[in-house]
Amino acid sequence: MSAILKFIRENHILALIEQAIVKRKSRLSLNAFEMTEIPDLLYTCMEVQHLYLHKNKISVIPVQITELLNLTTLTLDYNNIKSLPSEIGNLKNLVNLNISYNPLNVLIPEIGELENLEAFWCNRIGLREIPKEIGKLEKLDTFGARGNQLQSIPEEMTMLAKLRWLTLENNEIEMMPATMDSMVALVHCNVRNNRIKEFPISILKCTELMYLQLNNNQISTLPPDFDTCFLPDLETIDLRMNPICDLTHPEHPLVRYTDELPTAEPELSSQGSASSRHPQNVERLAINGTAIRLQPGNPPRHNNDHVLDMDMDASSVESSEDWENSVNSSELDVQYQSEDERAENEIADTLQAVGAALPELSRYASTAS
Repeated sequence: MSAILKFIRENHILALIEQAIVKRKSRLSLNAFEMTEIPDLLYTCMEVQHLYLHKNKISVIPVQITELLNLTTLTLDYNNIKSLPSEIGNLKNLVNLNISYNPLNVLIPEIGELENLEAFWCNRIGLREIPKEIGKLEKLDTFGARGNQLQSIPEEMTMLAKLRWLTLENNEIEMMPATMDSMVALVHCNVRNNRIKEFPISILKCTELMYLQLNNNQISTLPPDFDTCFLPDLETIDLRMNPICDLTHPEHPLVRYTDELPTAEPELSSQGSASSRHPQNVERLAINGTAIRLQPGNPPRHNNDHVLDMDMDASSVESSEDWENSVNSSELDVQYQSEDERAENEIADTLQAVGAALPELSRYASTAS
């Protein structure tokens, strides 16, 4: 980067921070500015609640950031961060935290002190174990740690009675805790692409469960006491690409195999979603292997507005990726924005789209009003 372009860019960042201070803004977006360090001026933004620092080149998170006690959303994903300050536990109001795609390698135990945390992403950070302190996050609703080197799930995690969305895909997990039934709110569990050898029978006692993704593991049998009749909302258990798919068909009424499926692709319903039509949806999931055949006719569930918002922003269960990896960091807290902030952000997005056709310099030469 030329010296003049760097100068203009740095001053534009400072102008955005000054604007946030003067207007006492609750939202500050400093993502994708190629910042290598956080400007000291930022630590005077005591009113900011939603701070976006993702997609930069930040390598160090100074302890001063933990003095922004009003923070409810903090995005640090896609940087070069190698460690978090132990004082991060001071951010007692933090609700959303994303530290994905950083070379962290470990989660410090102080993460457990974020008592109001509801959504936590730590995808692809080189993580080998989840600290037992995760069990202290009593309000945690969503946890994503895909693409790490996890070999186990700590039993303390099953103490999270409010956790609904759990994604641990693309790890090295060999066994799931026998206490999964303690996760009474669990709706979506994705542990595909691991090394799990035994079907986690305890999870079938989670009465809220809708989706269980176990494909591409090492499961060769179903337990003798396997029964889904106590799960009225269960839609899919995906067992594709497990050894069970290669075995001679056992006499189990709930297992449907590839050669039992119709060749025609099932038609979509008038609602445009396949997830509510159990037989067709399961057949489609089972084209390349084995899935669990569920009874049709279960009524739609979860009219909760929070869940509906997640569904709108995210990919559906039929997609190749889960919803939490599809939501951009900048969209995490749309519901928290005021009318003025939404209007201002829409204008900014429009200007950015127009500026995309101009030389890169034009983006950083603009000044904050």
